[in-house]
Amino acid sequence: GRYWLALAGLLAFLMVLGPAPTQAADVLLRLRLPDGKVIGFTETQLRGMDWTAITTSSRWTEGVKRFEGPSLRAVLLASGLPEADLRQRSLSLSALNDFHIGVEGGDAWTYNPILARTVDGEPMRVRDKGPLWLVYPRDTHRELQNSLADERWIWQLSEITIR
Repeated sequence: GRYWLALAGLLAFLMVLGPAPTQAADVLLRLRLPDGKVIGFTETQLRGMDWTAITTSSRWTEGVKRFEGPSLRAVLLASGLPEADLRQRSLSLSALNDFHIGVEGGDAWTYNPILARTVDGEPMRVRDKGPLWLVYPRDTHRELQNSLADERWIWQLSEITIR
């Protein structure tokens, strides 16, 4: 009777709502656009992007390591903004520990850094500079082999703001 009718109505209502929204806890990275809109990227979404590998040394690792993850370029282009616009923008990158660093949007095309999710094939945990670490191809660009350039290597990256 009424019970089944109410249940059917509730199910129809829930189906109209669609899938559950992504939980904030599932978001590994937020991309904040100039208009204030925020795009959240989950592990699954980041893994669905084309990944790039960078094999390089760094100030924070022993020897050469292989870092893999989506390129900063791919994440920025997911904003829907045109490449020419993104190249001219400044980026503000924020870490889980509230560390902030500024990076030029053009770096994404000049150096093709990545948002490393793995190092030597292992997923990075928060205590290992993860879950995301902005990694530049330091060993292949002499101009990146100094302390000023090293400061761009923000780990525990959680948000990118396009200015």
